[in-house]
Amino acid sequence: MFKFSAGFTLLEFLVYLGIVSVVLIMAGAVGLNIMFRKAKLTAIKEVSQNARLVSETIAATVRNAQVIISPVAGNNASALSLQMADAAQNPTVFDLSGGVVRIKKGLGSPVNLTAGQVEAVNLNFVNVSYPQTPGTIKMQAVIRFLNPSGRPEYNWEVPIFTTINIRKK
Repeated sequence: MFKFSAGFTLLEFLVYLGIVSVVLIMAGAVGLNIMFRKAKLTAIKEVSQNARLVSETIAATVRNAQVIISPVAGNNASALSLQMADAAQNPTVFDLSGGVVRIKKGLGSPVNLTAGQVEAVNLNFVNVSYPQTPGTIKMQAVIRFLNPSGRPEYNWEVPIFTTINIRKK
C-alpha cells in the first residue's frame, strides 16, 4: 500500500536549524574576538618595541656622553643636546618632530627612532644634575599607536619615565 519515505518532520528540521544557527553564531563571535585580540596585540607589540628602542638608545647615548649641552642644569626642554667624545658626533641631538623621535649626530641627517605606526608625544628632558657631577637627565615621553580609524582595539600607549647618568670617565 502506501509507503512512507524516511525524512525530517518540520519540527525536527526547525530544531536542527536552531542548533546549527547557535553553533555558527558562537563560532563567528569567537572568530571576531580572535581578530580583535590580534589587532590589540599588534598595537601593544608595536608601541612596546618603539618605546624600548627610544628609551634604550637615549640611555646608551647619554651614558657615553661627555657633557650635557642642553638643557642646562635645573631646566627642561623638548630636545636633548649632548657633547660626545668623538668630535664628529658633536652635538648629538634627540628631538621630537611631527610625532617622530629623532637622533642627529654632528652634521649628519636626523635618523628616526620611531616607526610610522606610532607617534611620540610630550617628549621632555629635564637636567637634574648636581654641581660637580658628570650629569643626569630625566626623560619623559608617551609613545602611542596611531589609530586614525578610532577603533578601540588599536588604542594603546606606553609612558616612558627614566633617569640616566653620564658615566664617569
